Amino acid sequence: MKIVRILAVVLLACLLPRAANAAIIESVSVNVLDRDSTSKVLLERMSASMQTVAEQLLLDKDTEKVEPVRSEYTRLLGEVGDRVLNGYQMEQVMLQLGTQTQVTMVVSPWNEVINDVFVDLQFSGVEENTAALLQSKLPELQKQLEDVLQGSSADASDWAGGVLRRLVREKVEAELPEFRAAVDVVREDRRTVIQVVVYPVGQLVQSIDYEMVSQSIPNLLLLNIKQRYAQKTQELRGLPVMYVSRHKEELERSLLAELSAEPEVKRHNLRPSVVLTPGVNSGVRIRLESDEYKIWFEGYGDIGRNENNISGRAHFGKYISKRDEIFGEVGVTLDDVDWDFSAGYALHHGKTTVSYMRRSPLGENVYRLEQDITPKWRLRAEYFSGSDTTEIGVRYRIHEFLSAEYVYSNDKPYFRIVGNL
Repeated sequence: MKIVRILAVVLLACLLPRAANAAIIESVSVNVLDRDSTSKVLLERMSASMQTVAEQLLLDKDTEKVEPVRSEYTRLLGEVGDRVLNGYQMEQVMLQLGTQTQVTMVVSPWNEVINDVFVDLQFSGVEENTAALLQSKLPELQKQLEDVLQGSSADASDWAGGVLRRLVREKVEAELPEFRAAVDVVREDRRTVIQVVVYPVGQLVQSIDYEMVSQSIPNLLLLNIKQRYAQKTQELRGLPVMYVSRHKEELERSLLAELSAEPEVKRHNLRPSVVLTPGVNSGVRIRLESDEYKIWFEGYGDIGRNENNISGRAHFGKYISKRDEIFGEVGVTLDDVDWDFSAGYALHHGKTTVSYMRRSPLGENVYRLEQDITPKWRLRAEYFSGSDTTEIGVRYRIHEFLSAEYVYSNDKPYFRIVGNL
């Protein structure tokens, strides 16, 4: 009967004669207010929900025909609001008629108001430290979610959850487009818990190809730091490949900053560099080099030689400029425990090194050319004046402690296993 009466009122208003100062309602604006402390976000959602209703009811109407039945319109808007705005009751509805009509609706919560909000933000499928990094990309999210529900009606959590989901989706898509989020609102006694689970989508990093090498100091001195950073690089597992690609420089800078602060790096005055290669099997390559010295120890096991096939060499170099190095080398062959000592000079130019040394007690000159083709492949050409022997070797570094080299010699070709200490 109420609906019939309201329709009759509307019909009557339409049949009333039009006054000279009548105006047609061209736009309707709805503003929902709360006498308590409901957040602005939820009030905007309420206003949007009632906007369509108010437009359907008032748009294109003649204000002179609406004015005599204003109370019926306000009552109808109030009844619809009571049904639509679950958890709230309509306290007052006010109409300001005109070409641009204003509808003001004052509401209040039914019963209990939310005063205790806890946001449980989780990142699924990633390591703990990585989750902390991702959370730093959403610094205000938890506070924003708390503010949305704080002071609202406890009975409005169902439709308020939709507001929260939209807010989380917008924030995640803006800051972490390679992730999606699931949101749930749970009432626990007198506390409201907003559960947010952010999870990666698309191709994920499955494994890490990691290495830490130095040509300036023996790699044995880097064992502790190498193991620690092996664990750190594993934190990339589970991240979307697209995220790693987009944040490649940031991730490299973060690792570089941590490396630069390491006691071992400072103690040996090393200069770290980091190269990250994104992919399902991502690569992390760390080099720790010095601009002051170059020290290495190598052991050789030669296959295809009948004598002097087990030997070792130590190199101690000091840079006198960015490109110029003076050095000494000590070598030993285990067959007869023969020692040799060399003093020399090396010129470094990019990936190319040219060196000369005088070796005693043999009194021979040694000329050496080395070219780093890739981080793992190296070409060596060496001439020994004492035996008039030329060697050309192609070396492949299996990892930082082991390499393999094929040596072509005018004496006899052979295969060499190199232990890099």
